[in-house]
Amino acid sequence: MAARTRHSDATFSHAAGIQREAGANWFNPTLHTDTEFFIDPFLMFDASGPPWNGIHDRLIDFFNCAMEHVVASDGNRLSVEWERAAAMFSFPEPPQFCLGYGAKTIFGSGSGRSLGTGMLEAALRAIRAGIHSIDDFGELMLFGEHFGHDRISDMVCNIAKDDFATYTQGIAERYDLELTEVRIPHLGYDFQHDRWRRGKVLLPANPCWTPNPGVLLVPEEFLDELPKMDDASFWDWVYSNENEQLRKDLGYEITRGLDKKAILSMARHRPSLAQKYGVRYATHYRDAPPRPYNFGRDPSFKLTPFAAGEQFADIATLAVPSEEGEFCDFVSSLIDEFKWAVEERGIWKSFWSKDLPRQEPDAQRLFQMCVLRACKAADIDISPETNAGSGAVDFKFSAGWKRRALVELKFAKSTSYWDNLTEQTPTYMKAEDISCGYIIVIQHADEHCASEFIDRSTAVVERVAKEAHRSYRIVFVDVREKPSASKRKAND
Repeated sequence: MAARTRHSDATFSHAAGIQREAGANWFNPTLHTDTEFFIDPFLMFDASGPPWNGIHDRLIDFFNCAMEHVVASDGNRLSVEWERAAAMFSFPEPPQFCLGYGAKTIFGSGSGRSLGTGMLEAALRAIRAGIHSIDDFGELMLFGEHFGHDRISDMVCNIAKDDFATYTQGIAERYDLELTEVRIPHLGYDFQHDRWRRGKVLLPANPCWTPNPGVLLVPEEFLDELPKMDDASFWDWVYSNENEQLRKDLGYEITRGLDKKAILSMARHRPSLAQKYGVRYATHYRDAPPRPYNFGRDPSFKLTPFAAGEQFADIATLAVPSEEGEFCDFVSSLIDEFKWAVEERGIWKSFWSKDLPRQEPDAQRLFQMCVLRACKAADIDISPETNAGSGAVDFKFSAGWKRRALVELKFAKSTSYWDNLTEQTPTYMKAEDISCGYIIVIQHADEHCASEFIDRSTAVVERVAKEAHRSYRIVFVDVREKPSASKRKAND
């Protein structure tokens, strides 16, 4: 296998040089690292029209085909039938989707075969408990932890990969994007020949990685943070609907509060319950279907920071420091550019979720993502800093030992605001012998943008800087709602 090399950070739209049109339904992934979303098959089952309207039956046929091999193997792990089932249950995380848990990569943690073995063993236990096939997808979650949320997502991605390729090619045609030939394993399952298909497919390129894995796009309405397959709901159903019959059969009353192993044991040893529940489970999702992730609000703050960082990188103009004495000037200019981009170019919206301000750690992450690319271009490391002195300073900028700066980002509305001005950054600067530090003050309300507040804050910082004999600067960033450009023009 050729060594993988990461070249850059980018979203699909940014790398392709396009802008998603209003009403577009495809998810715009980051290409250099996974985004922590997963395909929820129950969201796919609600889709109408080809190719998605047949996905439920396709998934059921796949799993029952694997179950037939397990039955034929009679549990012999050296048999051909067992090996065929094992090959079916190998679900490597497909890098083309850029979805999953990878913090710095899109290539997952391995081939998927070892996790597939766990699924295979779970299927064998189900067969020995009397379940030789499933009728509805909801029954899968009763087979154990090896059918967990991320595995289900990988399973769907592999089985329906050819459909996602067709979907992606349609989007590429709409935007007139150049396609490149990519070799893809697990390009859907060939039921006629009972094997995974592989082949070359024309896909948009992923310029962030060599060799190029290609890109597969997904409708946003198929994605959520985790598929909602909750085994606890099985127990609630048993308790509410079958307790009386079980009491008669077993001679004692079933109580709440059993752990997962007991729940799964019940499902395996009472296959009729599992099958009845599976039908009920799928019916529940048809009657009250789950909802996909709200990409407009981004409630878990998964996409907003990177989008803001990409926007900032496009508009920021900074000279790379060539000498030691220019380092602090560079950091100072970087903060000024951040202030301008937030206040004048709409990034202030990223500090809010509807009418509520996002949390301070979210704002700190926004700042980090905005300045990250400029720092990489200048060969400057930016990292969250560890505890020192009276607390943790948010960020340290460094290019060797002599060129270092500290940056703190705090909310003006914080109850510890005045203490923050005088304690953390100055104390850390002194402890680490760093000559320049900055505190960025995020202003959400009118009272914190008033001249009295600004003058008092500035005076405190200037006094601390003078006493410490160090460069310490305060920068105010106004994130209050701004009028649109049309309203500004009308008011001028």
